[in-house]
Amino acid sequence: MTEAPQKTAEELGAALNLKHRRFVEKFFELGLSVTAAAKACDYKNPSEGSRICRRPEVAAYIQARLTEACMPADEVLARISAYARVTGDQFTETQEYEVPVYEKRPLNLKIAGLERQIAQFRGLGPEKFKSHIERLERSVLTLEADLIENPDATYDVQVGTQVKKRVVPSLEAAQENGVLFALESIEQTQHGLKWKRASSLDALTLVGKHHRLFVERQEVSGPNGGPIEVTDAKQRLAERLAALALRARAAEPDHGDE
Repeated sequence: MTEAPQKTAEELGAALNLKHRRFVEKFFELGLSVTAAAKACDYKNPSEGSRICRRPEVAAYIQARLTEACMPADEVLARISAYARVTGDQFTETQEYEVPVYEKRPLNLKIAGLERQIAQFRGLGPEKFKSHIERLERSVLTLEADLIENPDATYDVQVGTQVKKRVVPSLEAAQENGVLFALESIEQTQHGLKWKRASSLDALTLVGKHHRLFVERQEVSGPNGGPIEVTDAKQRLAERLAALALRARAAEPDHGDE
């Protein structure tokens, strides 16, 4: 005999009257609370909700809804595996930035350049540019002192720039890589966005346990780390009784010479 196909939650719900259907909808909306659903439906007696739940057609509909809402085992494993596959580099991007490039030049070239500036300001008007001239002259005196102390002294001159790369956190990269689901929290701080992602190691551990990759074993040994001695209980009892009998005979007085 062929079994009738099992009805879906939608079919079971359509078979209910409006009163019972509304009660079940409130039951799911209010956290599976029978009492809260009964109050939401304006039942005078809250126990009316329990009575409705015991009706076979209502119970079947609720069970079907719960079954559809529950995540199948394969989906649970698939979701955990998705977390386990997330890697840190999926939350980063490579950025380019420029840094200056310097070359060392003899210090006397810098002194010569400052002296040319002094001459230019004097030509434009010694009184007008007096403060600039004095500042440059102090710089020349300081550099000349350095040169006297170290004739091979040099100074740095920027001759260009160099492009370098750095790896930085990036939510845009996480979005492009499809791993935003692995974010546990996002917080706006004075230094920018701060976020925390779910642990891939924890997810890997769960997957490994599912596949029994980490079977825990306990090693049990006998006295002083030796092997465990397994003996028959009857044999142990017989040996103890024999030992007791020997002690009893040894304790009896000897009357053989009387």
